[in-house]
Amino acid sequence: MRFPFFALVAGHAFLSLSTPVSAEDNRIRSEERGTWRHSVHSRFQARSTIVEVLLPEKFEHTKKYRVVYVLPVEPNEERKFGDAIQVVRKFGYHNKHDVIFVLPTFCVSPWYGNHASDPKNRQEDYLIKDVLPLVERTYPTMETAEGRLLLGFSKSGWGALSLILRNPSVFGYAASWDAPLMMTEKQFGSWRTDEAFGTPENMALYLPSALLQERFAPFKEKTRIVVSGVNLFGNFADKKHPYEGPSHTDAFHSAADSAGVLHIYEPGLKTSHAWVDDWMGTVTGRLLELPESHRKP
Repeated sequence: MRFPFFALVAGHAFLSLSTPVSAEDNRIRSEERGTWRHSVHSRFQARSTIVEVLLPEKFEHTKKYRVVYVLPVEPNEERKFGDAIQVVRKFGYHNKHDVIFVLPTFCVSPWYGNHASDPKNRQEDYLIKDVLPLVERTYPTMETAEGRLLLGFSKSGWGALSLILRNPSVFGYAASWDAPLMMTEKQFGSWRTDEAFGTPENMALYLPSALLQERFAPFKEKTRIVVSGVNLFGNFADKKHPYEGPSHTDAFHSAADSAGVLHIYEPGLKTSHAWVDDWMGTVTGRLLELPESHRKP
């Protein structure tokens, strides 16, 4: 069943001041999942994608909500590493924090950059130019960086920090758990990075470890980043995950300190390398504490 645009949220339509985007969408309500599911046709993706939206149970159409963008680690709707939105729903993060959670899907294994040459594989553009405007014209959100937060783990934790470091005026806050943050273009080809970036030179433009050294200024006066967790990327010189040094989380923390980048450091969260409450509950809480800590009295 399809719903008209104006009937989506409590009988009210919400228009954004954003530039019109290329995405066309159709919305259906999934009672089984408790979410709104938008089918999106974007010029930046090879096929239709899904943007799944979880609203607080006490949703008010007159309120402006923050949005947590939950970044998937798998393409399409694969869930080998868990069902992130359903973890949020089961443990009630959306109700506890009174925020909207959004999970967009991608046609190619997501690393959150733009491919060097394929116009149908531009993941950063798709997220910023299509997904954000779709959410903000459909739901009552803050429509500023202060209201856009990123949450990820593993490759999507890498993506969360890459996105905020590259786009500090678009995204306000980002949290990463157990991510390969110290990867370089020398690992091009690992974990399908070749499919996402196209060339090592292009991949180098998105490395959180390099961006930290180049684009640190917006992060020196205000804490906007959470770096947490060790598990898969927590061992010294792990042959399966090439990196000579301490855990990626520890190394990134040290690099951030050296650059004067303010951040929350939670190294002790070690659990399954998947979307699970054992880390998600704590990290989501830390992430959502950040905007509240900067509110003026």
